[in-house]
Amino acid sequence: MPQYSSTPAPTPDELLEEYLPLVRYHADQLMRRTPDSIELDDLINAGVIGLLDGSQRFDQTREVQFKTFVSYRVRGAMIDYLRAFDWMPRGLRDHAKEMQGAFAELEQRYGRPASEEEIAKHLEINIDEYRQRLNQVRTMSVVHFDDLPIAGNQDEDLSILETLEGDPELGPEHQNTMAQFVTQLADAISKLPARENVLITLYYYEELTMKEIALILGLTESRVSQLHSQMVLRMRSLMGLA
Repeated sequence: MPQYSSTPAPTPDELLEEYLPLVRYHADQLMRRTPDSIELDDLINAGVIGLLDGSQRFDQTREVQFKTFVSYRVRGAMIDYLRAFDWMPRGLRDHAKEMQGAFAELEQRYGRPASEEEIAKHLEINIDEYRQRLNQVRTMSVVHFDDLPIAGNQDEDLSILETLEGDPELGPEHQNTMAQFVTQLADAISKLPARENVLITLYYYEELTMKEIALILGLTESRVSQLHSQMVLRMRSLMGLA
C-alpha cells in the first residue's frame, strides 16, 4: 500500500488500476441481493465515482488506512445508487413493515424471539405464505448493518457507514453516538435465535456466500435467503428502526 503522505496523489487511472478489483468485489456482493433490473455495470460505475470521491476526501492524518476508507466510500456510493431506485412495490413495503411490527409485538409479549409459526399466526397467514413473503422482501436486506441509520442522531442521513469510515467532517459527538449504536447493535444480536446468530457470523464476518452457508447449515440456498430476510427484519424491530 503506497504512503500517500510522502508520494504524489495517485491519478484516476492509477486508482482504477489498483482498486477496480475492490469495486468489482463490492458490486458482486450487492448484486446477489438486488432485483434483475439492476445492472452490474451500473453498480461498478457508481463504485468508481465513490472511489474517486474517496481519494479526494481521504485525510492522511487520521488513523484510517486508505483502502479501508475508500472501501466504505465505494460501497456507500453503490447503496446510494440503489436507493435512487424505489424498486420495492408499495405492497411489499407494507408486508415488510407488517412483519417487522409482528416481530416487535411478539418479542415484547413473549420476552423472547418469536418463531416463524408464531409470526405467521399473528399475521393470519400460513407458514408457506409467510416464507413466500420473506422471499419477496429479500431485496430490503441489500443494506447491511453498516448502513443502518443510527438511532438518536440528529442527522437523519448519517449512518453507521459514514461514522465508521472516519469521515473528517464527523466530530466527537458522532463518535459518542457510534459507541452507543455499537452497544445497541450488540444487544440486538445477542437476542437473535441461535441459527440467525450463526448466519450473521458466517455471512457478514466470514463473508461466505448463501450457497456456502447452506452447505454448512444443511439447508437449501433459498431457505438461507429466507432466514437472512427474517434476521434483518428481526434486527430492525429489536433496534426500533422504522
